[in-house]
Amino acid sequence: MSNKIQKGFTLIELLVVIAIIGLLASIVLVSLNSARIKAREAKRAADMDQIYLALNMFYDQNGCLPVTSGSTCPGAGVYSEANAGGWDYSSQGGFVTFLQTSGIMSKISVDPTNNMTGDGTQAGTYAYRYYCYPGGSYPGLHLGYWSEPSGSYIMKSSANTDSWTDSSFSCK
Repeated sequence: MSNKIQKGFTLIELLVVIAIIGLLASIVLVSLNSARIKAREAKRAADMDQIYLALNMFYDQNGCLPVTSGSTCPGAGVYSEANAGGWDYSSQGGFVTFLQTSGIMSKISVDPTNNMTGDGTQAGTYAYRYYCYPGGSYPGLHLGYWSEPSGSYIMKSSANTDSWTDSSFSCK
């Protein structure tokens, strides 16, 4: 009588191992996607801080911030970037170019996703936006972006959460 010992794995054992590896891989991919979202959100916050500081420097030098169309603010040059709704969106090219032409910033950062087409766009689209209101109900600087994790709008330009603008800035 011969006792043969079979070496190797059965088909069932191989399928169980493949299923476990697939499950672990999917968990890693979900975690990786979450980390990517957090990284994009951190970049947005850092970019807004940088742009806001540059806007403050521009304001200190010129005494005003430019409106997006027909600006008379010294130092703004030929800045005219009115896009949808009169806003300047990073996703539509030429975002706050006056900061670059005035020498305050060497390169203007844009949203990591940067796929928004303008006002009233669908959820899941992202861009930075700028507007400086010269008067009316909401005078002053408006600067913000859309948060990817929450989908809410984050306004950088005002410590007052009840206001849509920072009225400490003069817009021309």
